[in-house]
Amino acid sequence: MADAVELKIYNQEDRLSVAAILIKNGYTVSQGKRQRTATGKTMDYFLKVSEDGDNADTSK
Repeated sequence: MADAVELKIYNQEDRLSVAAILIKNGYTVSQGKRQRTATGKTMDYFLKVSEDGDNADTSK
């Protein structure tokens, strides 16, 4: 498996749409969040994406 790339996408609906497209094209996708500041009042939401040769490309 290749190194993962993080895509910051703040809107949940957009994250789910992008994740669906990536999964259909054979990528491994997971969601994550982390505190943007030390106080933790603001969160960053992201998708962690990596290529995986064992995943099926179902876009065809």
